[in-house]
Amino acid sequence: MKSFKQKVRKRKTLATTLLRNYILSFILMLFILVFSSIIAVLIAVVYFDILPNNNIYASDLMKDNYKDIDTTDIEKLKGFVLILDKDSNIIYKKGNFNIPIDKLTPKDYTSLMYNNEALVFLDKENEVHSALNYYDFDVSYNRNKDFLLVVAIPKNAVAYKPTKISVKQFLALAVAICICLYSIIFVLYAKVTSRYFIKPLSLLTEGAKKLALGNYETRIKIRANNEFGELSDAFNIMAKKIEEEKKLKEKSEEARKRLILDISHDLKNPLASIMGYSNYLCKNDDIDTEELSKYLNIIERNSIRANSLIQDLFEFSKLDSVDFELKKEKVDICEFLRELIGAYIPLLEEKDFDYDFNIPEENIFINIDTKHIDRALSNLLLNSLKYNPPKTKVFIGISILEDNTIELVLKDNGIGISKEKIETIFDPFVREDESRNSNSGGTGLGLAITKTIILKHNGNILLQSEKNKGCTFLITLPIN
Repeated sequence: MKSFKQKVRKRKTLATTLLRNYILSFILMLFILVFSSIIAVLIAVVYFDILPNNNIYASDLMKDNYKDIDTTDIEKLKGFVLILDKDSNIIYKKGNFNIPIDKLTPKDYTSLMYNNEALVFLDKENEVHSALNYYDFDVSYNRNKDFLLVVAIPKNAVAYKPTKISVKQFLALAVAICICLYSIIFVLYAKVTSRYFIKPLSLLTEGAKKLALGNYETRIKIRANNEFGELSDAFNIMAKKIEEEKKLKEKSEEARKRLILDISHDLKNPLASIMGYSNYLCKNDDIDTEELSKYLNIIERNSIRANSLIQDLFEFSKLDSVDFELKKEKVDICEFLRELIGAYIPLLEEKDFDYDFNIPEENIFINIDTKHIDRALSNLLLNSLKYNPPKTKVFIGISILEDNTIELVLKDNGIGISKEKIETIFDPFVREDESRNSNSGGTGLGLAITKTIILKHNGNILLQSEKNKGCTFLITLPIN
């Protein structure tokens, strides 16, 4: 599993996410603006007659030489063209105009151009028509030649595109549509953005509340590659550490209670024996010398046993203390082992043990607390001597490993330890079987003290054993 720091390097910040959202919202709003503009143009084209129609305007036809004016389209629509001079005389006409007049009086002009009600005439097909509501007129004045161009097209030939709404209504509708579209985008943007904030914050708040209530198994799952993801990972790591510390505390409390119970049990027998015999001696004055000596020996042995237990317990507690410090010094571990083994050879021979050693001749210097390492190794040797029968073979060796450590091997072929006990044999007051109790001389703290000393030296101890196949203790210690 990747470390928390490695995860942090790959995170995307919330600022990046927000910037991306802002850019997307800007693009969407720009799209809406363009789309709205296109819609507005289309609506204007439909409602306000922006597209070209078939109306013909005089200004578009105007030429200085009025005879060159193209009247083809006008004639196709059965319209006509008139040219009036400055005196309103009709100097030129073309198209469907058969009114027998050569001049338009002001009254005729006004009626014709503005009222559409004065003239009645025959078209080329000799049909009678009234100008009333029949023609659309358009005029244009030529300043260069001083004449007036009049264009008339039948109303039924003109394609009208009536306006269905007013300009104000159109603007109001356009604004309303834009507001609706912007509102939709705003709501969508708010929902998308809130997803990056509201949901993670809710999960973090809920997780913090559960943690505050003592539910240390709480974990938060936020699949976000940003600060919320980092916060989620940090929260989970914190919750995991709290959970582990809580379990460790519970385990320590359980171990403390078991330790007190074991101490009470192991002190009970020797103290009971001491109290019983001392009380008996105090109440009986007629005890002979032999019996008195016997009882005093029992009291002494139990006193030694109780004192040994108290000393081991004190040593074990001292090793577990926060203030405890090893007094290390640089020593030749090979020479140290030779001296240690030499001190136990008489006892090995007394117990009729076979022994073999493999210690290099060259010097191997390491930093150790000689007093405590002596205690750790002595515990292993004494256990082998105490619980194994005569003719047991003991082997002690040392070698240098590739990882700049040394390995000490203490091995015997004695009664061994069952596999079920190997995992707990280094715990305080754990013995291989019920027969190994304080009455057999052991306190149940020897191996626990040994392991603690080795661990304090940044080393490790491993036991390989099977029932009736002996024990092999492998101890590793750093050279530097």
